[in-house]
Amino acid sequence: MSESLARPIGTIRVGEKGEITVPAAYRKKLKLSKGSEIVLVQLGDALIMVPADVALNQLCQRIQDILTGQGISTKQALKNLEKVRQRQFQELYGKE
Repeated sequence: MSESLARPIGTIRVGEKGEITVPAAYRKKLKLSKGSEIVLVQLGDALIMVPADVALNQLCQRIQDILTGQGISTKQALKNLEKVRQRQFQELYGKE
């Protein structure tokens, strides 16, 4: 079975000073350590975290290519984002 490009991996909480902790398994997988830089990308009201060593323009282009390949405009993707999130949350946690 192939690994999905986009999938929820869990939830995290924002700490008192705004800090978040990336789960250890993903820090290891992405070779992140103390001081590693992370690029934050806003997509609608979603926040995507990308290790800084990944070329941001390449990532954005890949997302655009995937959407275009599926006949989805950026405007359509953003319009449907909340519905998709709610459905994913429902499937994962069985509640709204």
